[in-house]
Amino acid sequence: MTAPKGPGRRFAAADALILLNGVSTFGSGLVYPYTALYLSGLPEMGTAGVSVFYGVAAAANLATATVLATGWIKPPPALLGFLGTLMLALGFLGTAAAGSIAALAAAVLFIGCGQGCLLVAMVPVLNSLTSQEQRRSVFARRYRAINVGLGLGAVVAGLATGFFATSAVPWLFVCNALSYLPLSYTFYRLRARERVEAAAPETAGDESTQRPDATCGRLRWLGAAGTLAVLFQLGSYLFGHSQFEATAPLVAVRLMGIGLGTVSALLLVNTAVVALGQRWITGLLGRRNEAYGLRVSVVLWAASYTVAMASSFGPLPVRYAGLLLFAVVFAIGECAYSCSFHPYLIDSVAPKDVTRVSALAGGAMGIGTAAGPSIGVALTLTGEASAVWLGLSALSLLLLLTFGRRRTPVREPAARATPEQKPASHTGEST
Repeated sequence: MTAPKGPGRRFAAADALILLNGVSTFGSGLVYPYTALYLSGLPEMGTAGVSVFYGVAAAANLATATVLATGWIKPPPALLGFLGTLMLALGFLGTAAAGSIAALAAAVLFIGCGQGCLLVAMVPVLNSLTSQEQRRSVFARRYRAINVGLGLGAVVAGLATGFFATSAVPWLFVCNALSYLPLSYTFYRLRARERVEAAAPETAGDESTQRPDATCGRLRWLGAAGTLAVLFQLGSYLFGHSQFEATAPLVAVRLMGIGLGTVSALLLVNTAVVALGQRWITGLLGRRNEAYGLRVSVVLWAASYTVAMASSFGPLPVRYAGLLLFAVVFAIGECAYSCSFHPYLIDSVAPKDVTRVSALAGGAMGIGTAAGPSIGVALTLTGEASAVWLGLSALSLLLLLTFGRRRTPVREPAARATPEQKPASHTGEST
């Protein structure tokens, strides 16, 4: 299916999925920086349109993740990804053509549900395409592709709006919709593979990987390890990712006297460090377990906030340098997070429950993304940049409490560990 042969490594199905995921996030980068600006400038939309876009999308995303986490319906992961990407394409096409609040709400409903399906599907599908030894590099490469795609999309969107102003935004929505179609086709092909595997007789190894209590009770399948993994995801977005995206620019401009241009520089530096440093960090953490990698990410995020806090006491050049160093250290923490979290999450439950725990983690991410900026805004009410950075550093360290005793991973069935699926060496990741 997708394995290296000899000392080299073939372009695998997982690589194709990662590449096309990056293409779809390039489309997202085209529209997200200018969505609020475009909608608020339309006479028939205004600020109400902005609220509808983000509010309906978040609610639909969370509702989709919740339904999938309950196990009431259990669509195959590849089918879920196929439907999710189609809904996203239809939703963004509808947004480009929407001429009223009602039409926008209907289009955004597709976007939110599609996002929920795609987020839930990606983890089990990628997991099914890789061996246990490859997980770290695969999810790290996916995170890098997402960051590079978003960054390049934002640059292209900036050039387009620079020439054509916001009149270009509806066409950017169309381009974003089209960017999901290659990924949709890939999921369609993988769905055919799922049907073939579902028709094959089950091996005895599959039974040995099921936990005795996996089917007893509504949440007993999740267990303590799965619960802590989901809580970590919630905290990482409450005190980590969302703070870099929302609070850091706010504090830099309003409390540290930094210009808007530096905010863009922070994002560019962050993206560059993730793109260039991801493989190195993944290799550095390769001999350690995933929980160690997540602890490293937490400590680095807390350290980045501390660097920003220390720089807030200095003159303007020191503040500029401190914020750029903050972006670098935070990005290295993101690299440690990206190569560790999803393997950690997958190992926290039985193989048959990966889709459900992925749905819970997706819901936790949505809640953290929505609620995290409110924490930062509340801290800015102190009027002191140092107080904000110190508060965020302390809150991020609370994530260390989500690690209990080291878990014994649930190993994959023996039937999946064929010679073709095993990497030739620990350095066999592609770029």
